[in-house]
Amino acid sequence: MFRKHLSFTTIFSISSLCFFYQRGFSNEVSFNRDIRPILSSKCFFCHGPSEKSRKANLRLDLEGEAFKKRDGIAAFVANSLDESEAWHRVISDDPEEVMPPPEFKKELTKSEIKTIKAWIEQGAKWEGHWAFIPVKKTPEPVTDIPNWVRNPIDSFVLHTHKDKGLSPSPEADRRTLIRRVYFDLTGLPPTPGEINDFLLDHSVNAYEKVVDRLMNSNAYAERMTLVWMDASRYGDTSVFHDDGPRDMWPWRDWVLSAYKNNMPFDQFSIEQLAGDLLPEATEAQKIASGFNRNHATTDEGGVIAEEFRVEYVVDRVKTTGNVWMGLTMECAQCHDHKYDPISQEEYFKFYAFYNNNSDPGMQTRRGNTAPMIEIITPERKKQLDALAQQQEELLTKLDSRKKEMDSQFLKWAQEAASKLDENNSALEPSDLVAHLPLDDFTDNKTVDLIRETNSCKLNGKAKIIGQAKFGGGIKIEGNGFLEVNNFGNLEHNQSFSYGAWVKIPKDNFGGAILAKMDEGNDFRGYDLWMEGGKVGLHVINKWPSNALKVVSKAKAPIKKWTHLFVTYNGNAKVDGVEIYIDGKKQEKATQQDSLSQTIITDKPLRLGRRFNSAQTNGAEIDDVRFYSRSLSPLEVQVISNSDPISPILAITENNRTKAQKEILVSHYFESKDKTYQKIFRQKKDTEKSLEELRNKKLTSMIMGDNPPNKTRKTYVLMRGQYASPDKSKEILPDTPAFLPPMKEDLPKNRLGLANWLMDKDHPLTARVTVNRYWQTIFGRPLVSTPGDFGSQGSWPTHPQLLTWLAKDFVDHGWNIKRTIKQMVMSSTYRQASITRPEHSRKDPLNLYHARAPRFRLMGEFVRDNALAISGLLNRTFGGPGVKPYQPPGLWVEVSLSGGRRFVRDKGENLYRRSMYTYWKRSAPHPGLMAFDTPTRETCTLQRQRTNTPMQALVTLNDDQFIEASRAFAQRILNSPAKSFSDRINWAFEVATGHPADDLRREVLKDAFEYQKEVFTKEPNRADELLKIGETVRDTSVNVQEHATWTILASMILNLDETLNRE
Repeated sequence: MFRKHLSFTTIFSISSLCFFYQRGFSNEVSFNRDIRPILSSKCFFCHGPSEKSRKANLRLDLEGEAFKKRDGIAAFVANSLDESEAWHRVISDDPEEVMPPPEFKKELTKSEIKTIKAWIEQGAKWEGHWAFIPVKKTPEPVTDIPNWVRNPIDSFVLHTHKDKGLSPSPEADRRTLIRRVYFDLTGLPPTPGEINDFLLDHSVNAYEKVVDRLMNSNAYAERMTLVWMDASRYGDTSVFHDDGPRDMWPWRDWVLSAYKNNMPFDQFSIEQLAGDLLPEATEAQKIASGFNRNHATTDEGGVIAEEFRVEYVVDRVKTTGNVWMGLTMECAQCHDHKYDPISQEEYFKFYAFYNNNSDPGMQTRRGNTAPMIEIITPERKKQLDALAQQQEELLTKLDSRKKEMDSQFLKWAQEAASKLDENNSALEPSDLVAHLPLDDFTDNKTVDLIRETNSCKLNGKAKIIGQAKFGGGIKIEGNGFLEVNNFGNLEHNQSFSYGAWVKIPKDNFGGAILAKMDEGNDFRGYDLWMEGGKVGLHVINKWPSNALKVVSKAKAPIKKWTHLFVTYNGNAKVDGVEIYIDGKKQEKATQQDSLSQTIITDKPLRLGRRFNSAQTNGAEIDDVRFYSRSLSPLEVQVISNSDPISPILAITENNRTKAQKEILVSHYFESKDKTYQKIFRQKKDTEKSLEELRNKKLTSMIMGDNPPNKTRKTYVLMRGQYASPDKSKEILPDTPAFLPPMKEDLPKNRLGLANWLMDKDHPLTARVTVNRYWQTIFGRPLVSTPGDFGSQGSWPTHPQLLTWLAKDFVDHGWNIKRTIKQMVMSSTYRQASITRPEHSRKDPLNLYHARAPRFRLMGEFVRDNALAISGLLNRTFGGPGVKPYQPPGLWVEVSLSGGRRFVRDKGENLYRRSMYTYWKRSAPHPGLMAFDTPTRETCTLQRQRTNTPMQALVTLNDDQFIEASRAFAQRILNSPAKSFSDRINWAFEVATGHPADDLRREVLKDAFEYQKEVFTKEPNRADELLKIGETVRDTSVNVQEHATWTILASMILNLDETLNRE
């Protein structure tokens, strides 16, 4: 009965079996290296961690279950093939008995069957999964070639060489070595001068000096950051729907700084995973937490916000699992993991660490979405400080000028008053309780001349204008407004008057010119209202049952300064209201006339809107006045006069108020004194520049959690669907049970999770991280599946070396530069890359490092290399993304209605390093994509490395590369080399680090003669070639010669030795 029910069905993955079974088994079979991959790929699906998929109640991923007897029969019995039921099933010819079942088409190979047989016969020794075993100190092996060993890395590599029957290669020549280390540490080539300095330095530590210099350079930080950008799914756009812009480059700058300053990896990780949760988190730590916000987002109106919010959390779980633990956590989102010991419930325990996020599922296409932080860069702070200082200096000059010219002002005032006639001698109305001339703003605040307070503040996108009715004013834009605090509590049974000069932008205009009103409390308050271009007001206790509303029958003029004014006599009736347009009383239309209770509200007075609504975008406002009584028609006519000065001059000097005196002073100096006017214009220009700079806010999205009283509960989502939570049990944050538990003093939030990941006893983090560093330097990781250290992942080519590197990394404070330096200082790294016959026979893929790897440069480095060789490279460090050459129209195809168009940068931005290229993830830079740069829509830990005709089309025809060839040709022709042979050697050394050999000189000589003849016969072709690119050509260079050498320069830039790291 047992045989009929015991099943080993699974899904096969050949990727993890690429090299295990080529070896014989005269040596001991290793369970982790040889047996676990077979069980994982062909047995765990039905006999692994997933309870729902499990057959016959048998688990082969646990030692106790695999050797447990059921009815006297066990799957495996040490040293006994006869008693091992699994063995009988594997070799059975009976389709009902054989495992895996034939219908799954996952038949074991002869090599796999042989491996299982040898393992059982050797005692069926079981091992815990190698990646889940704690990282312990590994003794350095004793080697047969001690003189070759420069550090422990070499000892472990030599030990593997001996096991595989290999021997190390000689050291690479110095030219090759320096070029190699330059590319691996900086992504850029050395200059001929740097090569020669190294060749002439015969000191023992000459190479180490080069390494130290490179690791302290900005270029090293850029090279390391580029790799981290792939892992962090960095982009400059949101991906979904409209793929709108976002500003996350301040986070990238944080990463650059971290690598430049060698921030320990534990701090590097904690600040990115949970910098916002650190006690008294700094601005930099909050910016670092933006790592969690790099994922794709949507702004599509028809989507369900919660569905995408869940997707964001799922992405963060996947990224954390891949990057720090090398686990495919995402495989447990819908069901128990089929291969690794992660149940669906454990997945959602991990998910719960991220599920309290405060960023919404629906985000914006117009930039960053909260939570975010405003960033004042050092450059921007310097500009702001300089403008603010200039503003202060100009204010001081204006005050000094007023004092200096005080006697002239008094003389003018007396003369002007004496010239008044009877027609303009009407007096300024009394009982003015607020007067906002809106002429001067400091930090977006302006003064109420009557109350002598600057509590009137401009908000949002409302802006200051220099030329209004009298001096300055404001324009309402983008729902902005000016808020007047601590003023405006008018009452229904008291008289008052108010109004302003207004320029209305269009016909049938509507909204609140000013209002002190609470929409949330039945619109209590009052306003100066426009409706269909007509002027009126509301006076409201409760709308509409207890309120007055009246509007003019006539419309106000548009696009000209118009005086709008209302008076109210306190009788709580519409007949107590008068409306004036340019001083003329208007016929009224009553819409509501039943007021009997208070209109006082605690909402502030606002110009340009009510508290939350009725915005008057486009309107311009100047000279706002409030009076504590109902003005007479004559008094309204006085203040509506376009000459505001005469009524004040008509008042005797001793009887003028302080506010009236200020108006006269401002009028005199702003209209009569030329020196003052010049300084005043400078002040206005400075204020405008300051305001524009302040409005150009730079933000960066950061991570944020909901407060404790709004903590989001987590449940298992059935089948991973956002709309199917199993609410029978709340899931609390926790880590997978197969890994060491979180320490009790750690909080169960992202900060606790980050500290748990960086615990010295965590078996995965250090291994996974040093594996990626090995990949960065050697081109291939020790574990070929850097995002999967689980059962389906690959066995390390050098398991002891990986463990040693991980332990050394942790023991030395997670020091990144130290770990990288050990790699590039090793003899393993310094070997020649020449493939010998024994390599082809025994290790064609160079898994065991008996020679140095040789591979094509990363896509970004291909472009950077061409720019560096040509002399065009702009090495500005950090900053926002740039838009170099790319074919026009690409963005149109992926944007809504073609609304987003690519606009190429100009000047130096065209030549920045490729890592700064603006990364639109729905339409990435095609030249870089051709060289396998990922879209970064999701976390990428290992790039493909392909060689396709498309790559040649890019490097031969792209504007960037043609321009680089043109600039390189100009460098060659302007170099000290004068003969053809010398010029070719000089060019080769710049491009490849080596002089040219005879074959290449001969081929290039033939090309030179042919192209020179072509361009001589058809000079227009030379002209057209040399027009490509923005850089200005040196006209002293002969056109035909320049074009000819441009072709040769392109040939050199396209050589295998130029595009490859050797």
